[in-house]
This record gives sequence, C-alpha cells and structure tokens, in this order.
Amino acid sequence: MRCFPRSIRNTFLSAVVVLACLALTSCGTTCVAGIFANGNGIILVKNATPPPTCPFSTGMGMMNVAAVKSQICEICTAPSRAQHIFVTLKSIQLHSVFPESPNNPQWLELAPQLLRKPRQIDLLFDSTPEILVQSASVPAGTYRELLLQFLPDAPADPAALPAENSCGHNRRNCMLMADGRVEELHFTDGDSPELLLPLQYNGSSALAVVPGATVDLRFTLQPQQVSAVSPSEGWQIHYVLVGSASVSR
Repeated sequence: MRCFPRSIRNTFLSAVVVLACLALTSCGTTCVAGIFANGNGIILVKNATPPPTCPFSTGMGMMNVAAVKSQICEICTAPSRAQHIFVTLKSIQLHSVFPESPNNPQWLELAPQLLRKPRQIDLLFDSTPEILVQSASVPAGTYRELLLQFLPDAPADPAALPAENSCGHNRRNCMLMADGRVEELHFTDGDSPELLLPLQYNGSSALAVVPGATVDLRFTLQPQQVSAVSPSEGWQIHYVLVGSASVSR
C-alpha cells in the first residue's frame, strides 16, 4: 500500500497554507504542512506513531532580520524632502499560524535585546540595510505576520530610553526635513506605536520555516502623507508610517 500518490496536483488559484494530520491504514499518522502559490509550493511530511503534533514541535530554523533603507529624494523641495527618518524599535515578533504547540507560541520575539535596550535606526541616509537580528533560532512552523513595536514618546520606563536620540527631547520617532523642521511620525493604530506587516514569500501570504534552514527577512518602512482635521487647528498634513515585509532563502 502506498501512503501517498506519486504526484500532488495544486489546483489553488491563490496562496493557501495547508496543514493536516492524516490517519492512514498501515501508515501510522502523517503530519503534512505546506505552502502553495499559483502552482508552486513546498510540502513537509512527518510520519510517527504515536501521532506528531501539528505543527512540528521539534526542529529549529534560523532567521536574519534587516531594515531596508530608502533613497533620499534629491528632486524634492526642501520643505517636502526628508533627510532622516528615525524610528526607535523595542520589539520584533513573528506571528505563528498554528500556535497550539507549547514550543511554538502565537507570538515569537526575535530581538529580546531590544526589550532591554531599544534601538533607534535611520531609514534613510545610506543604502546599506540595517541588520537588527542575526541567526535567531525559530521553531519550525508556519508564520504569517511580522509585528514591529516602537518606543512611544513617553515610555513607561524612562530608564529604557536609548542613550542617543536624534528626534529631540520629546520624540522617539520622527522625520528630519531638509529645511530644519522635525516632523512627528504617526502610526495607523494611534493608541500603540506598532506596525503589523504581512509576510510575503514567492507570492504566498505565509512562510514555512523548516528545520536547519536559514531565512532572511527584510522590511521596508516609509512615511505616507495623510490629511487630518482637528477642531482647534483645522486641516493638517500628518506623516503616517507604513511598511511591507518580504522573505528570501
């Protein structure tokens, strides 16, 4: 008896994540996980008796995380040209698609050092990506989102403030404009300075980390102009931080 056919046809038109524990006669129990996108994908198979936990509870992969820097707009006028974009990171987390395993929690902290010592980085100035995490151990499994948390302007613990702050005394995330102005950076969730970025890998909306593999994750952050109105100041232009995240192997 064959446990699996020799070929598996992918008929999905969009990216999906597949996870199933199949009880097969004479084959024990097989755990299957995979990602398919437009006819391409990978399948991971684990066979054991008693049945393994889905997702895989053993095995570790490695992950590097870097912030991609943007180019300075040379043709922009001074009032609208940013010379520096500073953000102060305090946490970088991965969201697990299947958090049931105790070894694979729903949110996985990739940079615990930032919890102790937040780090301010410049998203402009040069073209070299800012390396934030190197060779972090990641449990094998499937991940969908990247959560970036930033230090607020008034942190609960003043002792956690970075030694260097290029935004001035009262801000931790800002834009320094070519004409000397300092612009505040806002976030889509006004109550919490954080960004939730979907992971993109070969057209798929999820990432499978396999044991022994090394994954490079890069994210890009940029300010976006939005209009806002207040009773006291009327219409204003605010800069809201937006971003994206991509993965390569």
